[in-house]
Amino acid sequence: MERRHRRSRKEKLEDELQKVTETITQYTEAISEMEEKKQDLIAEIENERIREVTRLLREKNLSVDQLRDIIGNVQADGAVGLNT
Repeated sequence: MERRHRRSRKEKLEDELQKVTETITQYTEAISEMEEKKQDLIAEIENERIREVTRLLREKNLSVDQLRDIIGNVQADGAVGLNT
């Protein structure tokens, strides 16, 4: 019966390096996927905010121009309050 070749320290280190490299690759891919998912979620949240504003405009029967005027007036009132 033949004995197995005993691996040298260098061979063990090379195997460990390969495993670490593979693990890094897996984590890098996972991070990339999570970043993509994060961006998708941010976009979904933004879309939901837009839907809420649109829903509110319909409920209050306001146009975008009217909303713009309201926001402009609030900002102008706020700016005056800061100067006093």
